[in-house]
Amino acid sequence: MEDKGEVLDETVLTDLMKKYGKAITCICFMGGDAAPQEIERLAVFVRSTTRNRIKIAWYSGRQNMPATCSHRHFDYIKLGPYIEKLGGLNSAKTNQRFYRIKEDEMIDISSCFRKAAANSEENGREIFSIEYI
Repeated sequence: MEDKGEVLDETVLTDLMKKYGKAITCICFMGGDAAPQEIERLAVFVRSTTRNRIKIAWYSGRQNMPATCSHRHFDYIKLGPYIEKLGGLNSAKTNQRFYRIKEDEMIDISSCFRKAAANSEENGREIFSIEYI
């Protein structure tokens, strides 16, 4: 299979933000574990360019936040690799954690996913939203 992606940089982000305008409410970086400083740099760019209008998230497979990066540049951070037998964030057995960043603190809100999943199962829905975020 041929790689058809492109390098995510300031130019690509700027083009996306111009193209979709206010329809963008959050930019979520998926992965980037091999270059966490690059993810942080791009988060700082988005934050300064949009003057905090757009939420910034990072879904990382790392168990912990890299010591070389600051969580302060993000609004949400998901840490932990997906391990099938443990399930995702909606599983009580998951190894993954989802944090909301508020005033320099990482607040673990992982349980919101389990509550939302339980509510959707009770109501016969497969899709759920996180009301606590």
